[in-house]
Amino acid sequence: MKSIKSRKALITCEVTPEFLSAIKERGIEYSLAGWGQTGQELEANSIIEIAKDCELIIAEIENMSESVLKELPNLRFLGVSRGSPVNVDLNYCAANQITVVNTPGRNGDSVADYCLAMILNLSRNLVRSKGHLNQHGWMFDGKLPYLEFRGRELRNLTVGLYGFGQIGVRVAKRLKDGFGSKVLYFDPFVKNSTHAKPVYSLEELFEASDVISLHAPVVDSTKNSVNRALLQKLGREGLIISSARAGLIVEEDLYQAVTKGEIAGAALDVYWNEPLEKSSRWLALDNVICTPHIAGASSDVVANHCDMILRGIDEWLRKVNQQKELA
Repeated sequence: MKSIKSRKALITCEVTPEFLSAIKERGIEYSLAGWGQTGQELEANSIIEIAKDCELIIAEIENMSESVLKELPNLRFLGVSRGSPVNVDLNYCAANQITVVNTPGRNGDSVADYCLAMILNLSRNLVRSKGHLNQHGWMFDGKLPYLEFRGRELRNLTVGLYGFGQIGVRVAKRLKDGFGSKVLYFDPFVKNSTHAKPVYSLEELFEASDVISLHAPVVDSTKNSVNRALLQKLGREGLIISSARAGLIVEEDLYQAVTKGEIAGAALDVYWNEPLEKSSRWLALDNVICTPHIAGASSDVVANHCDMILRGIDEWLRKVNQQKELA
């Protein structure tokens, strides 16, 4: 094992100046390249060339496959600035004593804030009323806009959360503690919570809720699970927020539901095909708010994942030094 002063790192994700100063203080020399610095993902041969002498790599989207990792014999620590290290061959790392640290929840607050913003936006008709004012002026078919765009107060809404992981919990806390909403959740892996009441089927969740916010992963049991029948249970005044994965929803079923008045509206941040085309039918609907996959896009997210990875580096260094003392 090299001395601490000789350790080298390749960093390809976005990082803060404070993070760079911190790892320098820990005796780690670094090279900056790749997606977080240039917007271009590093190809396998470039990773191998740049990181051939590195003990640490900190990445976000670069593919750390077995074919790449086996060409990096000095690698001992791999930081991944994303919730799940889906770009890493975890089996290879485990078999070769490479510590992997990812950053679950790094954008949890950002996504939770987005969901609250969309619930407020839809329930109070903010985007619809702005569009009307821009295109048609003050009055709405001779009526005061006050009469057309009246919404509902969050304290009188029941919000159902499909999935109750780190983001779902944050949304529940904001709704319950901040607005006084009643919050339900469906998640077969979470038995109870102080922030929301569990229900035991999707049918029950949609039937009992005024608003649904999606926070489940897409796996075999959840793919296309939000269908026309569930949306009809949500009802004509119902709203749905989709900021997790589009694959949870049957696209055509949602389109029919929002265009036929079976639900009142939707907010979409993720899509079945990205990037969304300018000609997309979704952009023509005044009861659907479309955003370009930015729910987790806050300036705080970079600082969050830097803090989490730095804690991982410190723990790794502590174990390395322990092993040296015992040797």
